[in-house]
Order: sequence, then C-alpha cells, then structure tokens
Amino acid sequence: MARMAGSPEDLETLDAYCVTGSLRRAVGLLHLHHSSVARRLEQTGMTLGIELTEPTGLIRATLALTAWRLLND
Repeated sequence: MARMAGSPEDLETLDAYCVTGSLRRAVGLLHLHHSSVARRLEQTGMTLGIELTEPTGLIRATLALTAWRLLND
C-alpha cells in the first residue's frame, strides 16, 4: 500500500472497489468510465501482487487498505 500512497487516484479507485465489491458499482461511485476504472484496478493489482477480480484478492486488498489506513492515520 505504501507504494501506492503517491497515487491518490489509485487509492480512491481501490477504496471504491473494495467498498462496493463490483467494478460496475465502483464506476458509478467514482463517476468515471469503466475502462478507466478497470485499467486502474489492473495496475493496482499488479502493484500489490493481488488478483483483484478473485474473491480472495478483494478480501486481501480490503484488509491491506484497512491496515494501511490504521497505521497511517
């Protein structure tokens, strides 16, 4: 997560995806085109080494984001 700290857009996208659990709902929340959100999530998944489209990847990302925020707030 620390590697992504310099990219607020990617953190916002990951947060929206983790909260909604869905690309389509994250798109609605962010008011962005679906391809933009999908691209950001693909980059984020590669950065974190997590397959975000898998249920376990979504859980791991949610836990990582939560832990990172707790440690940095």
